[in-house]
Amino acid sequence: MLAAPKPILDKRFRLVIDPGHGGENEGCHGHDHGVVEKELTLAMAQQLASRVHELLPRAEILLTREADETLHLSQRVAFANAAEADLFLSLHCNASPLSNQTGYETFILDLEASNEETALTAQRENDEGFARPANTSSEGDVSTMLRELSMTADRSRAAHFARAIQAQQRKLFPDRPDRGVRQGPFDVLLGARMPAVLHEVGFLDHPGEGPMLRSASGQAKLVEAIAQATASYYGDIVRRA
Repeated sequence: MLAAPKPILDKRFRLVIDPGHGGENEGCHGHDHGVVEKELTLAMAQQLASRVHELLPRAEILLTREADETLHLSQRVAFANAAEADLFLSLHCNASPLSNQTGYETFILDLEASNEETALTAQRENDEGFARPANTSSEGDVSTMLRELSMTADRSRAAHFARAIQAQQRKLFPDRPDRGVRQGPFDVLLGARMPAVLHEVGFLDHPGEGPMLRSASGQAKLVEAIAQATASYYGDIVRRA
């Protein structure tokens, strides 16, 4: 099979990839407790940076963390803002109360969660004690969120990227549940001055899906899907802007 032609990068494109959790904040655990979320998100972020660079050779790709370190969620989005990123992607693995759920989903910022399940996911990812420095007020957060939600262009572009990720995952994983694009109050997306999404690649605590997420072949497919979605976003949105 012939390789797809490489997109021509004729406009600046800076992508910030955020490997979820890290350091003191391990994230969720595998069903056998043999692996933790922070390890997989970093590994996939590094692979994704390499693959996006292959598809978009002149793109600049930055990671919020390059090692196992503790970062507040506000520091992650501040990094993307300081870098003047064109797109922000926070990578995560999911978990469920009974370890019986599977599938992939992508979130964009909103004051209200799409449903109760999304609210629980947001609560877990915001991870009290690590979500924000102690001097950050919740009132200020709400004001910031309302201001960011008014930026309809960024919100529309974030939704476009989220749909592209879901479409590519569905293409490469036709037998896994597509949980869709959802909205929620995710701290790591709060205050982003660019299109920003949070992607849950799958359920690490599921006895069937968890091992797939840990495998080299599974990670390669997950990375390929997100990389292709990124290239698609560049072609659809950035080049046409």
